[in-house]
Amino acid sequence: MHGDSTPKYLHDQAAKRWAELDDQDPRSRDYLLADESASGGVAPDRAVTSKLAIKWANLVFRYESFWREEGRSPRENTRNRNALPPSERRLGEWARYQRRFEDGLTQFQKVRLDVSPAFSWDPWGQRWEQNYSMCERIITETGVLPRLVADDQTEFASARWLNRQLLFLRTGALTGTRADRLRALLTLPRLNGA
Repeated sequence: MHGDSTPKYLHDQAAKRWAELDDQDPRSRDYLLADESASGGVAPDRAVTSKLAIKWANLVFRYESFWREEGRSPRENTRNRNALPPSERRLGEWARYQRRFEDGLTQFQKVRLDVSPAFSWDPWGQRWEQNYSMCERIITETGVLPRLVADDQTEFASARWLNRQLLFLRTGALTGTRADRLRALLTLPRLNGA
């Protein structure tokens, strides 16, 4: 986990960042208060007026609770949909909705999601970066490309990911910065015997 990830800490971080924005949208204040309440801290004289804000804050809390308990963010889909609990799927769909309609969120909502270690605006990009970093680490430590070694699940997963990326590179499906970075990965000094 990234530092402190308690609901109160995350709320405090979001409130601090939001205050720096000088946002005048009254809806943001409601979301701030609802998030404060969900994190366990609203004073009685600071009532939240929006039921939508309360529901949203409770969903953020549930989304992050799932992340804390499972060590990963909720998924909305999987190869075996029958194995995906409906409660997890709904949380995954909620996150996709936040990404899709980001322009309709208040400034506080955006900041709150930014500080959440469970939420990513680009989960596919984040996963690509994590896989790339793992391959880079393996190459740096061993001097060879990750191999399909059944004894080491991390190396096995990295080898499968790298093989898919190389296929995408050969077929032209991987372009731009990612293609350049993958080519650079294959020319690391350690890999070439330097």
